[in-house]
Amino acid sequence: MQKKYALWCSFLIWILFAFSSVAFAATADAAKPFRLARVPLIVRSSYADAEVQEMLEDRLDFALHVPLNDTMHYVEEIPQSEVEEALDEVLADLSQGKKRVKIKDAMQPLAEVLDADLVVCPVLTDYREYIFYGGWGGWDYDGDTIRIESWASLELDGYDRAEDKNFSKSTSRFYHDGYSSTGRASYLAKDALESLISETEINRRVMRPVKERAQAAGASSALTAADVP
Repeated sequence: MQKKYALWCSFLIWILFAFSSVAFAATADAAKPFRLARVPLIVRSSYADAEVQEMLEDRLDFALHVPLNDTMHYVEEIPQSEVEEALDEVLADLSQGKKRVKIKDAMQPLAEVLDADLVVCPVLTDYREYIFYGGWGGWDYDGDTIRIESWASLELDGYDRAEDKNFSKSTSRFYHDGYSSTGRASYLAKDALESLISETEINRRVMRPVKERAQAAGASSALTAADVP
């Protein structure tokens, strides 16, 4: 009877060890830094000043922010200089024999070159603002009237290795009316970026390693705490 009991205990210990090893491997894999390749804002309009560009960069950085990352090292952001250089090389390779290459087509090859889990590339495709004083464009107003005509168009491209697919969204904003802070091109650009951040779900994508590591740690703790007869 004692021999059977000892064999049974040994068998349970072996099972526990096996499951613990699997959990440890999962935890170790989850502990690997999630590699983020964030392409600096690509600007295709000469009207966009440095302040607007910085505002868009800051908003995107906030969307990709991972709490406690400096301590926990969930995400490793690849240096942007390295990302820019790799993107130029990828675009050059793709453009051979082609008239035009779209930025979104370079996202997966860029991820492969950089060994990145997530690529995010913002593009300011259009940005203009004209301010008019007095009557203009069919308006018959006195000389003190101020009118604004403004445009802002953005594109947010990327690649998610976990889902093995590209994502690409674009949107535009236009204003043509009396002077208003919400009619300024900078406001339109920020509003357009907010929409793209939501549509592409980049925050959910970059937070994935945090959730995976927490789940792996939870599974490992549960197995370690299991009672053995």
